[in-house]
Amino acid sequence: MHFNKLPVLDHPLVKLRPLRADDLPTWSNYLNDPVVFEHTSWNHPSPADLAVYVGSHDCGEPGHLLRLAIARQVDDALVGTIGYHTVSPGHRSAELAYDMAPIFWGRGWMCAAGEAMVRWAHENAGLLRVQATVLESNWRSQKTLDRLGFAREGLLRSLRLVRGRPGNFFMYAHVVTMAPSV
Repeated sequence: MHFNKLPVLDHPLVKLRPLRADDLPTWSNYLNDPVVFEHTSWNHPSPADLAVYVGSHDCGEPGHLLRLAIARQVDDALVGTIGYHTVSPGHRSAELAYDMAPIFWGRGWMCAAGEAMVRWAHENAGLLRVQATVLESNWRSQKTLDRLGFAREGLLRSLRLVRGRPGNFFMYAHVVTMAPSV
């Protein structure tokens, strides 16, 4: 599975584009906002910590992560990110991850970006399963996944350490029943 054709978001206010180095301070800033931080498993990332995601769209290696910027159409400013990690070419699956600056919550932009990413994953990247894990405290993200048509599959207790403490995560999945042509 190669991410050689990027997803396209057809939306009048936001678009998907590759992450750039100049996005990293903005991204780090809102990820460290207590309103965001408390419901994620990020560990106070600095711009340097996030640099690994710049150029992820261009790797071309099977199983490599992909993270894209969600940017405003009007000025190209970063408002959020979305992408895939834990990509398994052999199983044709990947885990969706996303975040957005709180000042842009509630506008439907994450759902629009999520719809584009999930459709692209099934139709263009050949994924059979797109999954997402969400901290049980993150009700906003749970609502987003519900709107995107994901099914909640269960609670995974102590799935990951979150800043040194065991975190419980809900597992969600969006699956296709027939193998798409790749």
